Parts: sequence; structure tokens; C-alpha cells
Amino acid sequence: MLEEFIDHKTDILDIIADTKSLLDESDGTGNERLLAVKEQLISNHFNLVVLGQFKRGKTTLINSLVGNAILPSSVVPLTSIVTILKFGSEVKCTIFMNDGTEQDVPIEDIHDYVTESGNPENRRGVKCASIEYPIPLLEKGMQLVDTPGIGSTFLHNTETTYEFLDHLDAAVFLMSADVPISQVEKELLETIKSSTQKIFFVLNKVDNLIPKEITEMSTYNMNVLEEMGFTVQEIWPISARKALEAKTADDKNLLLHSGLSDLEDAIGNFLSSEKGRIVLNTAISKLKRITLQIVSQIAIETKALTDSEEKLENKINTFHKLNDNLKKDKEDIAYLIKGETVKLNKRAEDILKDFDDTETARIRECLKSFYEENHDANPTILRDNMQKAIKAEIVKGFDLFKEDIEVVISDSIQETFNRYTKRSNDIMEEFKSAAEQLFEVPMQQSDLSIDLAEDKRFFYMVQDGTSMTEEEVKSILRTFMPKSISRKMVLKEMIDLVASEVGRNCGRTRSSLLTRIGSTFKQYSGEISNLGNELIENIEQAMQKGKDIRKDSAESIQNELTSLSNTSEKLEENMKELEGLWSEIN
Repeated sequence: MLEEFIDHKTDILDIIADTKSLLDESDGTGNERLLAVKEQLISNHFNLVVLGQFKRGKTTLINSLVGNAILPSSVVPLTSIVTILKFGSEVKCTIFMNDGTEQDVPIEDIHDYVTESGNPENRRGVKCASIEYPIPLLEKGMQLVDTPGIGSTFLHNTETTYEFLDHLDAAVFLMSADVPISQVEKELLETIKSSTQKIFFVLNKVDNLIPKEITEMSTYNMNVLEEMGFTVQEIWPISARKALEAKTADDKNLLLHSGLSDLEDAIGNFLSSEKGRIVLNTAISKLKRITLQIVSQIAIETKALTDSEEKLENKINTFHKLNDNLKKDKEDIAYLIKGETVKLNKRAEDILKDFDDTETARIRECLKSFYEENHDANPTILRDNMQKAIKAEIVKGFDLFKEDIEVVISDSIQETFNRYTKRSNDIMEEFKSAAEQLFEVPMQQSDLSIDLAEDKRFFYMVQDGTSMTEEEVKSILRTFMPKSISRKMVLKEMIDLVASEVGRNCGRTRSSLLTRIGSTFKQYSGEISNLGNELIENIEQAMQKGKDIRKDSAESIQNELTSLSNTSEKLEENMKELEGLWSEIN
């Protein structure tokens, strides 16, 4: 088995070297991606990527696998920071910057680099974070990759989609036990379907269900997955929250009931028996994608050299019109998205206004009951206790409201993204088909896929009291008044305070909500504008190179055509060899 792995690995490395040599000779693109495949194959690193839709418990699962809450639990979609966990005998955290520099930081400070609150809009210029940790699960060469806001980091953008596909070896796909698999999750799975040979399907939050309900949910999700074409041997039911608690407290019984041990065993067995095959298959898949892209560019450049001047100009003009139409379509979608932002802002404000009214009324009723129940209390003591009651009710009410509105807003955003993502992908498919007909060359599809990461930027603040001077004055006045009147004064003061406190916290929540909505839609609009840019750039580069060479002598043109033909033939031979290796390995 080991000898076969080494032989196949050597064959793939030879094909990489041959492809790189061909690109060096023809000034082609793709060298960096080839080198990445080569380095990963040589180092034999294996990337297990945890994927999950909004509020599925992705970060908690990663922390439970590690056995410690080392990753911040509020990674948000606007940072685009990747965190890679690898084995190390000692704990070490390294931050890699976009400018090529790197720095070691205490692991406690990672929040300042990979979260939106610690690193707003990635102002620090972080490329990724790497954590070395003594995790037995990672000793066999596996790297656990956390992609914050999975959809928004890699899948929202064509270029980063390719980067994501080039880094994914196997996946843990996290579903939630409290909701059936969604359309968003299905779209995400379709996106990665051809990019990995192994997906561990996990049903999280099973502590919220009884055994019968867990079985029903697992069966339903398995049927959906099989209808999509996935071969699902098992869905692992777990409670990542309980697993983390168990490992933190060294509670073996709780860990057993969490279900995580079974998943860890499955991953461990997979690494021991299947990892080599998957590593080889992944390298072959990546090489085939790179090769197909290069072959397409060669075919377009060849046509640019062989078409008549008139035909070439017509193609270029037609392509420019296609490109202009695509830009206009994307601008139209961006304009419509602005309207969606306004509508969702209005909806959030209406929800907050209703909550302000109902919460103020609810807390006032609580105060009146408290007042009646404490009919003998001293006015000053009554005031202090009623203020504490207000604070407790504010915390309770806003905690519940925060959970509800997070779901409402996130679902609304996701539903909007689903509609416009489908429209964008349909437009992109039409553009690709038109370009394929124009140049008579098959091209790769560029897809946009959206998923939200958990965002917890909601907060509230309860004022401890009025100023000391004001309270001192009121306290003195109350000493000269009958107790019954003083108590009524306290009640009126606290009743008035409720509206102020609820309104102030609604204002803070409103600001947080509108900021989140605006930033998320702005990010999405940017991703729409980038859709298809890589495909367009590849076509334009090939056409421009052909036009430039046409200015040379007939002999130079013929030499270039011969070189392109030879390169294409060799790449086709490499493709056949890769397909043969695939058959042998599988």
C-alpha cells in the first residue's frame, strides 16, 4: 500500500513538473497554483475543513475537537480570515500578514486579529492565522481549517472560490438538529461536491431532541443528501457544546453522551486508511482544473492567431459587448440590492419600535406588581430595589429579543441573497455559454454561493441610576413627605425610567442592526461586481497575446502556433495520464 502511494505520488509530481515546464516556455499562468499543489503533496498535509451554515455551532465543534475554547466564538463574515490548526508540541500562534511578514502572538490575543470586533474590516491586513497545539487528532499530518463565515470568505468570490477548492481535502459538514437541511446548505454542498472525496456529515445540537426525533431528523437529511447524489454512510449526531464542556471538565461520561468520540474515531480511522488515496485524488482534481483552464486559454489564443482580421475584430467586439452587458446586469442587481437594504432596515426599525412599546409596558407592569408586593418597604430602599428589578428585566427581555431578531434578520438577509445569487449565477451561465459559442472553447463556470457566519454584535447597557446630586435632593424631599406619597413618587420615577432605559437600549440595538445590515449588503454587492472577473481576464489575456503576436512576421506566428499546439497536445496527454492514475487509485 505504501509503495503504491509513493509511486502514484511520484507520477503526479512528474506531471506537475512537466506542466510547470510547459508554462514557463509559453509564459502561461497558473504557476502559483501548481506550486501549491506540489508543496501540499510533498508535505503530505491534509486539510479537514469544517463547513456550516449560520448558527450551526461550527466554532464550538472546532473547539471541542481541540479540547479547549481557543477560537473566538464570534468570527464574523467581514474579516475573511482563515485560521489553520496544526499539531505542535507547544502552543504557538502565528499571524501571517498580507505584506508577507509574520508575527507570533499569545493565543489569548488571537481575537484581536481574526474577529470583526478586534480587527474591523481587517484593518491590520491579516492574511491568515496559524495555531500549533498538542492535539492528538492532528498528529497524523491533518490540519484543521476554520474558514470564518464559510460562504463569505471563500465562496462569495470567484477568485477565492478557486483558492478554497485548492485547499479543501475533506470536510466536516455541520447541520443542526433543530431544523431540516436548508436550500442554502444544499447549494453550499453542490459547490464543494466535486472538490473533495470525503465529507463527514454531522448533526449538531442533538441535546435539544429526544432519540426518536434525532433518528427522524437524521433520516430526513440523509434522504435529501442521497437525492443530491451523495453517498452517505452515516450521519454523526453530536452536541458540540456538551463535548466542549466535557473535555474542559474532564468528564468522560458527558463526553461519551455528547457523541463526539464516535466522530473523532471516524476521522482517525479515515486518516489511517483513506487519507493517502484522498491526498492523491485531491491533487489530481486540482491539476485537472488547472490544466483545463490553460487548455482553454491556448485554444482562444490559437483562434486569435488563425482567424481573419475581420473575424477576430468581430469576436473581440462581440466579447466586449458581452462583457458590457454582464457589467450592466451586475450593476442592475447591485442597484436592486440597495433597495433590499432599505427595506430590511425599515423592517428592523418596525420590529424595534414594536418591541420598545411592548417591553416598556411589560416592565412597567412588573414594577407595579413589585410595588404592591413590597407595600411596607422604605421609599429609598424601594427605589433601589425597583431599579435593580428594572435592570434584571432589561437583561432578560433583551436577551430573548436578541436571539429572536438575530434569526429574523439573518434569515431575511439569507433569503435575499438566495434570490440574487440564483439570478447572478443564471446571468453568469448565459455569459459563459455565449463566450463558449463565440470562441468555440469549453470554459469553467464561476459560481457565487452565500452563507452567513454567526454575528453577535448586539449589546445592551443598563444605567445604574440617576446622578448622586439628583438622588440626594429627592431623598431629602422624601423625608418631609408622608411615606405613602414618597412611595408613589418613587413608583412614578421608576415608571418613567423604564421608557428611558428600554428606549436607550433599543437605540443601541438599532445602531448595531443597521450597521450589520449595511455592511453585509455592501460586502455582497462587492462580490456580485467581482463575479466572472477571472474568466473575463483569462479570455482577454489570451486574445491580447494573440493580437500582439499577429504584428510579428508570418514565421513568428507559425512558430507560436506550433508551440501552442505542442503545449496543448502535451497537456492533453497529461490529462489522460491523470485520468489513468485516478482509475488505478480508485
